[in-house]
Amino acid sequence: MRSYYALATPCKGLLVSIALLTLQSAVLAQERPWAVTPCELLKNPGMYADTLVSVPGLILYGPRQFTSHGYDCPEEHGTLQLVFGGDPTDPKDQFRLPQARLESGTVPLKRDKDYEGMLRLMKQADASGQIKMLRATLRGRFFTGPGFGSKSGAISYPDARLVISEVELVTNRLEDPVDFTPVPHTPTKPRKGCATTEIGVPTREEGDHLQRLSREPSENLEYLSDPRQVAAHIIASQENAEAKDIATNLKAGPKSIALEDFSWTSVNGTRTYAVTVSRPYWLLPSTYSGDTVIWVPKQITRIECVVAP
Repeated sequence: MRSYYALATPCKGLLVSIALLTLQSAVLAQERPWAVTPCELLKNPGMYADTLVSVPGLILYGPRQFTSHGYDCPEEHGTLQLVFGGDPTDPKDQFRLPQARLESGTVPLKRDKDYEGMLRLMKQADASGQIKMLRATLRGRFFTGPGFGSKSGAISYPDARLVISEVELVTNRLEDPVDFTPVPHTPTKPRKGCATTEIGVPTREEGDHLQRLSREPSENLEYLSDPRQVAAHIIASQENAEAKDIATNLKAGPKSIALEDFSWTSVNGTRTYAVTVSRPYWLLPSTYSGDTVIWVPKQITRIECVVAP
């Protein structure tokens, strides 16, 4: 009679892993995936926990970034992390590996033409050293990860992820990324002796109109492709000044994916503007490519003080 320890040898463990992976592949072939957007997954993660799903989306890939985003919504519920399956674990490692690694190890990966096409684009993004965007429909299993409760009673799942089993559709080229972050709702706290005013930004209809006009050479809207110039034009319209003069004294702030911050202070120091500009996802239908999405103001704040701080 063979002992337990004989079954736990590396060779036996590998055979068990292969047998489990084969069984999981057969089960996945019979299971029909839910067609769901990244937004829906993150909005109602409990409904899809450990479920096979098919997710169309815009993929952001680059340094420390591999996420899927919806075509029609911001990431107010977080971002959908992506990881490829196809890396089974040995049963003897079940108490040594983290839960996320064990879960990912249960998902097989179909390495077909679409998968190879996506891998080729990812290598191109790696070579550029920048975060790039591509479009794909991904099939896989959704895992919520651990939940964290808040004082309000709401539960969030910051480590929710899709373990990819198959690339169903993928585009053949990379695009420049667009911004999916929601507009911040917390107003800037004014300094003592100062007043803060939130200035309205262009509506989606106005942004869409500018996007379409930007394709016409006669409109002289080249500045819309430059985030610094867009911020300068907005401040100039408030100050009744020339945009070129404002741009000279603009200070650049933090940058993130398709999002930049700028500030400008008047000569007497009593007025300061903080402007956030982005290349928003909702302009994609007007241009069909992230490469030509214009920059538009996302948030504009004016701080006025009685005397210079």
